[in-house]
Amino acid sequence: MKHKKYFYFSKICALLVLFVFASALPDALAQNTPRVYIEAEETTDSASTDIFSARDKENKAKQVDFGSAIAAALVKKNVPVMVVTDPGKAQWIIKSISAQKEDNTAVKVTKIVTAGPLFGGGFTKFEGTIQVVEIESTGVIFAYNVKKGNFQSAAEAFAKHFGDYLKKRR
Repeated sequence: MKHKKYFYFSKICALLVLFVFASALPDALAQNTPRVYIEAEETTDSASTDIFSARDKENKAKQVDFGSAIAAALVKKNVPVMVVTDPGKAQWIIKSISAQKEDNTAVKVTKIVTAGPLFGGGFTKFEGTIQVVEIESTGVIFAYNVKKGNFQSAAEAFAKHFGDYLKKRR
């Protein structure tokens, strides 16, 4: 009977130690993981003025939230950083400036006629410039310039290359 009690007691102690260790692990990992704050300028829309009114251009540009796309891409690509919403708690700031341009109707028709409906796509172009700045020294630790068909692809390309850079740096 004593052996059975000792057996259960040792299992409970082992589980308790495991639980304490597991609950402390995220805090330990978070301390070594760089904290980043994303500061994204509003995406500008440089669509042709002959087709879109100024209000339409403004509304299209507001639909693109490149900062949120960068945050999502960092998580999706498992980049070893923690995105924070308080700039005071960040070690690094990710600054971005972006622009998108959608071809006007005439250019779209020309692309479809000359390249065919399957190869005439790609009517939107997205460009972004991204810098990762260390707050303490104000030094740029990583910079990336991207041109893709949409803002999500651009954010994922940045996240992939930034993640590769961080993994090589360790």
